[in-house]
Amino acid sequence: MSSRSELKKQKELEMKKERKEQRIEKNQNRKKERKLSKVGRTSKKRLNEMEKYRKIEKQLTLAIVIVLLLLIIVLSFVFFI
Repeated sequence: MSSRSELKKQKELEMKKERKEQRIEKNQNRKKERKLSKVGRTSKKRLNEMEKYRKIEKQLTLAIVIVLLLLIIVLSFVFFI
């Protein structure tokens, strides 16, 4: 019968192992892409890359809107109260 701490340690070890494997795989993919791009071919698709940029753009736009709203609220308190 395993104790909670042993199960927790085992789970942490598994997570570390998964993260390490993901890093290795990501590194290998990056090296493969560099080799392919030198040849003039790549496995990346333009649609996927543009989708990533759109997602980031939406997040940044949302962050800017939130900051602007907070700035307006703060300035209204400063000038009118």
